[in-house]
Amino acid sequence: MDTFAEPYTRAGDDISLDAVRDHVRVLEARHKANGVQLSGRIIHVCHYLPVTCTITSTAARDGVLSPPPTPPRTLTDVPPSPSDELPPLTLPAQPERWKLAPRYGHSAMTSGIRSLSVTHEQVILGWTGDILSPAAPPDGNPSSDGDVNPSTGERVPSVRDRIPSSRISQEDKDALDVELAHYTDKNGLEPETSKPITYLPLWMEDNVAHGHYDGYCKQTLWPLFHYLLWQDVATEHASADANYEYYEQANQAFATRLASVLKPGDLVWVHDYHLLLVPRMLRNAMYSGAVAGVGGENGGDVIIGLFVHTPFPSSEVFRCLPRRKEILDGMLGANLICFQTYSYTRHFTSTCVRVCGYETTSRGTTVASTSASRGASVVPRVATGTGSEIEPTRGTSLTRSGKSTKGGAGVEKYVGIDVQGHVAAVTHCPVGVDAERVARDTLRAGVQPKLEALRALYADKKIIVGRDKLDVVKGVLQKLRAFEKFLHDYPEWQRKVVLIQVTSPALTDSPKLERQVSELVAHINGEYGSLDFIPVHHYHQTLRKDEFYALLSAADLGVITPLRDGMNTTSMEFVIAQERTKRSPLVLSEFMGISQHMADALQVNPWDLGDVAAAMNRGLVMSEEEKASRHAALHSVVTTHTSHTWAAVLAKMLLSQINGQNTARQTPYIPRDKLKDLYNSAGKRLFLFDYDGTLTPIVKMPSMALPSSDALTALAKLTSDPDNIVYIVSGRDQAFLEEHLGHFPRLGMSAEHGGFIRSPDSAVWMNFTASLDMGWMEEVAEIFRYYTERTTGSHIEMKKSSITWHYRSTDPEWGQFQCRQCQDLLENNVVPKRPIEVLVGKKNLEVRPIAVNKGEIVKRILYQNPGVEFIFCAGDDKTDEDMFRALLLFSPSSTSKATMEPPLSVTLVDKNREHGDVELAVSPEAVFTTAVGHSSKRTLASWHVTTPEEVVEHMLHLVGETPKGEEVKGYL
Repeated sequence: MDTFAEPYTRAGDDISLDAVRDHVRVLEARHKANGVQLSGRIIHVCHYLPVTCTITSTAARDGVLSPPPTPPRTLTDVPPSPSDELPPLTLPAQPERWKLAPRYGHSAMTSGIRSLSVTHEQVILGWTGDILSPAAPPDGNPSSDGDVNPSTGERVPSVRDRIPSSRISQEDKDALDVELAHYTDKNGLEPETSKPITYLPLWMEDNVAHGHYDGYCKQTLWPLFHYLLWQDVATEHASADANYEYYEQANQAFATRLASVLKPGDLVWVHDYHLLLVPRMLRNAMYSGAVAGVGGENGGDVIIGLFVHTPFPSSEVFRCLPRRKEILDGMLGANLICFQTYSYTRHFTSTCVRVCGYETTSRGTTVASTSASRGASVVPRVATGTGSEIEPTRGTSLTRSGKSTKGGAGVEKYVGIDVQGHVAAVTHCPVGVDAERVARDTLRAGVQPKLEALRALYADKKIIVGRDKLDVVKGVLQKLRAFEKFLHDYPEWQRKVVLIQVTSPALTDSPKLERQVSELVAHINGEYGSLDFIPVHHYHQTLRKDEFYALLSAADLGVITPLRDGMNTTSMEFVIAQERTKRSPLVLSEFMGISQHMADALQVNPWDLGDVAAAMNRGLVMSEEEKASRHAALHSVVTTHTSHTWAAVLAKMLLSQINGQNTARQTPYIPRDKLKDLYNSAGKRLFLFDYDGTLTPIVKMPSMALPSSDALTALAKLTSDPDNIVYIVSGRDQAFLEEHLGHFPRLGMSAEHGGFIRSPDSAVWMNFTASLDMGWMEEVAEIFRYYTERTTGSHIEMKKSSITWHYRSTDPEWGQFQCRQCQDLLENNVVPKRPIEVLVGKKNLEVRPIAVNKGEIVKRILYQNPGVEFIFCAGDDKTDEDMFRALLLFSPSSTSKATMEPPLSVTLVDKNREHGDVELAVSPEAVFTTAVGHSSKRTLASWHVTTPEEVVEHMLHLVGETPKGEEVKGYL
């Protein structure tokens, strides 16, 4: 993220829909040629199915079991026919149990999803929604408090017409599956569609479903994402943590249902803020083996995407959420997280860094070219966020622009969030409307008569149109006040302009807001109206489709000024509706997700009433040439970045993640039973543990990283066995290790990344740096002091063989920036002249002698103990890779014994002795190099565990103990 002014779309996303689909096909062909398993399915996980379900079963409606059907009479009961041939027996047709209809709302998302059927088989998983009943209430009159579907004019049943899910029998549920299997939305499918769409209903208990949606989603997350804290929209007794248990239960229900239908090679898109925990829950299920054929050592992988349709607030707002870490960790279970705009990705990334302390990386993924030859592959340089890079494969070079110079493919850059080795890419992609459908709807037969009626009614007036939900964030009050100021500041427009403001009912009623709007409308009409003229016409209702498009087409100016919004379809529909009429200008709030997308609109700050009033005046006096120019630019954007293009780009981006860093190699989870069997059968055993991040979690202050009682128990049991050789190989200094672990006499220790070593049953430390030139330390210390003075919260840790600059307590972004600056200074001005190396750790920068590292210590220990038959080595960061590298004793196909040459750590210290090669007793399957972190973490280790607690649990399992589960106290 080098700039705060990133384009709304990325290069390559503004091409035609057919070109994007061609890119998708090329990517899939390349992956298949490279042996990547793809199922050809995209599974969309949405809160609702795009279908309303109305049950016609009387048993479910009335709560009374239907009597069994009368069996048909047998032939013996029927008098014989005078005809030789009996007529065929015709049974009455069974009535359908369910009536299915398209669900109103989310039309852009649904249209985009369905358009992917051109290239992929589609599965849509969603909650059934409230089950509706066509029957009238007991009083015999239909309830009148339901909403109206503007597309059809049909009434949506109210709560009194809805049936509890507990009254839906399993037989009815099975019947719904059958009905959905044959359901097609004729208005939503393209003629060229050839791939099937499968609808999977999710059943939830009513209290969970409504506690999830009406509770946590609408009362906690939705206000937060729109910059409203809960005291602004709820009662004084409301809790920001209320209903979270329902949110968690609902997300788990979605994840469980999704896991039951997954296949290796599926692409999964999880949609919106209702399901933010699903990615992590699904990934946990995959790696625990709960998903057949997916995850684990031999299973295929599933690529998970998360698209957030709402805005994402700044970190200072999001950190108010009590469950902030749970929500963020849930989202970061995805391979790719996508937002509407670049600013939302920046807010999300900043929140992950500032609230959770996660680190960002810059990484690239392969982007297909339609001219690329099949089978070509590109492995980009991947910046790790630590200053190091992974080289591309031989024969491929990358230019500074990130494009490959060979193979016909390019590299697209993503910002990634690193969570225990799993890197979630973060990007943005704008959502559009189905431009072709909207254009067709503007030509409906009922639109033109209503358009002419509006023109006749306001023949000598300019018409300003606004259409919003009556929500706090939609800015209706501010718009009305701006219109009042417009009439005040530009009196020449009085009695010459009318504002037609339509407010559709919100999901939750707001009597206070309704009263304020009504009072303000009355005030403006009283101030600037008369008996024969009303300046503001306010309609609080849901318009039918014909009325809606007639209103948009008749407008001389559109004003859409929400205080905070993600995608606003009305603005795009306005542009399309104006194509055949006046091509009128549009006033847009700069706080909308699409504001950058529609740069040729008149963009305003809705809080600045004078700015909005001036924009209204400018729009009304604008020349025809400027109107046409602005409209042409807006129309091009709206018809290019459609819902179909958005969906195709999502598929392209998700496929591009397959070659990404986070799916390049899956390190299998360590097999506990195999570990135990080989431990028991071995004579001599060697254990090598890192400390921070391996035996204890990483904490904010290094002095707070104290071993838990479980870790101490494990070390005590292991060291008490004379057949075990146990070492702590840490970057800590001698004093710390002796203070907290020195009471284990048979525990060996290596301090300062291999600079010092103390053998078991010995109190003497051996210094490997005694013969080295350490004159560089003061020069490095001076540089570190310079950055410490300029980085509040940082400090220097002086050791005998190394020096470390810590910045964990600093501002995350400033600390990381200073770290990179300091690293650059050291590597360009000090390292070329001195025998040292610079290591970037977790929130620290360390400088040490180049000949001293953990790998050399491991070689020395193993050389001196060649008879060990079992090796367990665990670590979590870059310095521990030296240990894993030292234990690569066998070639991949080797089954014979390994021979080890005398390592440098032996020959330099014991110069007066002769040292020959030794044969090691250990076999390849008995070497357990184990990385702590996610399975997709880039490592030389053969196995992985996820957390330090799991390392301790495995060690306790080996010695026949069970963990007490005591939590190590520490704060990120």
